[in-house]
Amino acid sequence: MSSITTNQCCPDLCERKEIVIIGNGPSAITLSYILSGHVPYWNGCPVSNDYLNIKLEQHVKDASLLEQDLEFLSDGLEGRSRNPVSLLIDSLMHPDADLGAHLQSKIRWRHDPSLSIDHLCIGRGGIGGAWNQLTSKQLQTISMADWMELPNYSMSTFRQRRTGRSNSPTNNDQAKTKTENLSARATYDEVRSYYIQYVKRNHLMNHFRNGYEIKSIERVCIDAPYYNDVTEEIHAPEPLWEIRGCDEQNKNPFVIHSKYVVLATGIPQKITRPLGIIGEQASQSFTYTTVHEMEELISNKKRLAHNSKPLLVVGCGLTAVDVLLLCQQNSIPIVHVFRRAIDDHELVLNQLPANIYPEYERIRELIRQSASGAASMSPSSSSSSRWSYQCFPQCEVISITEDGTAHIRNLRTQSTIDYEISFVARLTGSDVTIPFLSSLAVKKNKGLQINPYTYECVDFENVYALGPLAGDKLVRFLQGGALACASSLFKKHRQASSSSNSINSRLLFSVTPRVRIIA
Repeated sequence: MSSITTNQCCPDLCERKEIVIIGNGPSAITLSYILSGHVPYWNGCPVSNDYLNIKLEQHVKDASLLEQDLEFLSDGLEGRSRNPVSLLIDSLMHPDADLGAHLQSKIRWRHDPSLSIDHLCIGRGGIGGAWNQLTSKQLQTISMADWMELPNYSMSTFRQRRTGRSNSPTNNDQAKTKTENLSARATYDEVRSYYIQYVKRNHLMNHFRNGYEIKSIERVCIDAPYYNDVTEEIHAPEPLWEIRGCDEQNKNPFVIHSKYVVLATGIPQKITRPLGIIGEQASQSFTYTTVHEMEELISNKKRLAHNSKPLLVVGCGLTAVDVLLLCQQNSIPIVHVFRRAIDDHELVLNQLPANIYPEYERIRELIRQSASGAASMSPSSSSSSRWSYQCFPQCEVISITEDGTAHIRNLRTQSTIDYEISFVARLTGSDVTIPFLSSLAVKKNKGLQINPYTYECVDFENVYALGPLAGDKLVRFLQGGALACASSLFKKHRQASSSSNSINSRLLFSVTPRVRIIA
């Protein structure tokens, strides 16, 4: 480890926070809720997993979940997340969800303001993170509505109050049946509004600084060494994390020093993976990469209509299918290209139950019909009686000309076909990157290594990662990561507080030069 001396930080520009959370989406909101003194407890109601039930009864009882041995409690659990604590908390918050049940949470929350820890959430855009960009009132989430909710405020209560039906009984908000219709899933706009309301309802607004971009995070020492009269030793100052960034609108800079940093940003800096084809740069002016952009193009700008040249959709993930649904509703002609076979189990459409997701099932059938040559003009449920949809599975786009001609190659036969297109929707998956940590992350070329029981980064002391960075992409599993992180932070904070008389536990903006520690 080497060090260099840099200019001192101007006190007027510097701020101090115990914890800085990078992000303002569901992970950040949940962690902020817990750090504000909301403490989770098991409510004593049994769970269906007998092994977990025994451990809860014998070891948890009335103690806070933040005080538990999460590794012990989560041992042996299996489910849709690779993170054991995420599975543990999900089994308590959404009991038997994977079996189709919609049962009440086994967690109760108590608010103790004395347990709150000073923290700040900094994020681009508005509250909700990536969800703030999803405003569609028609498209629905792939997850059930109650899987999108955050601690102690049910989505059903929010939806009832939002639509003026708050007189319905709320004690059974989550007591839904297996045979629910589409209302069991929320629209993108409902989810976005729910997260905004959640922050306001729980008085968390003071902990959020929205519309700010992080430029760098570095390890620094800002205090001079000090002499301890008791031990008669000279102590080095405690290194802190320096977060630098700016306001997205006016570019005013800021500097914050923090003991702990939590990376909870799920918004990809690189919007979608490039195709790496000839003409990709030349076609950027008519290439779009999000559902929101496509909505703008169709609904507001009116640049796509039923009589337009086809829209080229590349990819077959959830975002691509949502764009297909949007185009179907507006009778926009489509040329759809993706690399997988239509019967590939990894294709997301093949993983969704038809009775729960009928609109996705209709798209799946259209793909099958078009790919088999049974129909290139398929019936539509939109205002138009027919929808032009042409599908090219196991194919790839090899080039796009500046004047809008797409060259498509069949991966099996190597034959090619050309299409004149109006726009490109490149929906090939996104990479969540952390450019502000790039200088440190180069050290490990395989990404962040996370302790699965605390969510602390193995290579960076006092840095935590949540959400997609930790492998949890579904909102229902984010809460386990937030709770594990909060548990670790509470324990560290309590340990530091017990020796709070030490100068090493305080941050003083001295006039001595800073020493920057390069990891």
